[in-house]
Amino acid sequence: MLKILYNSSSNSPIKGKIVLRDSYLSITAKNEEDPSYGTDSVEAMRSYNSYVFARAPGSRVKNFRTITGSDYKFLDMNRLGVAIKMDFTDISQLYAKGDILQVDTGIICGTERELIIRVFEGMKDSFEVDADMEVEVGTFDSKTLPQESHPRMTLWDSYGLTINGLDFAADRKGVILTGDTSVPLVPDANGVLTLTIQKYKGAFGDKLTRPIDNEEVLLDSSCGLLETRRVALVNGKATVRLFTFGYTGPFKLKLGRKWYEVWNDYSFIMGKAK
Repeated sequence: MLKILYNSSSNSPIKGKIVLRDSYLSITAKNEEDPSYGTDSVEAMRSYNSYVFARAPGSRVKNFRTITGSDYKFLDMNRLGVAIKMDFTDISQLYAKGDILQVDTGIICGTERELIIRVFEGMKDSFEVDADMEVEVGTFDSKTLPQESHPRMTLWDSYGLTINGLDFAADRKGVILTGDTSVPLVPDANGVLTLTIQKYKGAFGDKLTRPIDNEEVLLDSSCGLLETRRVALVNGKATVRLFTFGYTGPFKLKLGRKWYEVWNDYSFIMGKAK
């Protein structure tokens, strides 16, 4: 799935070309009024990531170990966000003069690729598209974005938990969507709490059990000791043990990915072991 959405509120004269091959993405842009010109690429897009193609006059970009001059460049928002813990909008303003377009990816694995490209500067069909998959073209309005859901909310899959036979779901802001977290979780006689992770489509849609649902999930617990802080899913599922060492009281479990460490934020109460 590749969607390209143009900003209906834009009157920018920028034109360019988008090339997509497997996980490789290249974009060239030109504005004859500036004038400015440049090209940059993402050599291998990652799943569940956000990239901004930004206006950055006089920049240097590196593609396949070759450095060239360009007035436009890609910003890897996930890597930058993990590094400096800033809002994506602030990061873009820090490193560039403005967003031309943003690329949000869902899963990128073989023939299964989910991308939404939103063109903030550029009128409809201002970018020629050369892609090895079908393209759906539409529009959005930047003026109404604050009231709308971000593409990440549907592209980025979620991780639910099953603990002691009870199912739980929570979003990235810690809002519990499924399950009663006011009831303490009781570890076994050895003080061990077994956590089963289940992957879901988007914001807890259907369960995902495909062979490609095998990414690494990062875990963090505010109490006890996890037997691993990275676990690879197998057909969308994995089990991890939390050693509680006799702790009782409130605690947090956070699940995410390497370049976006917290996507599902859970708050629980630890009860006394049996």
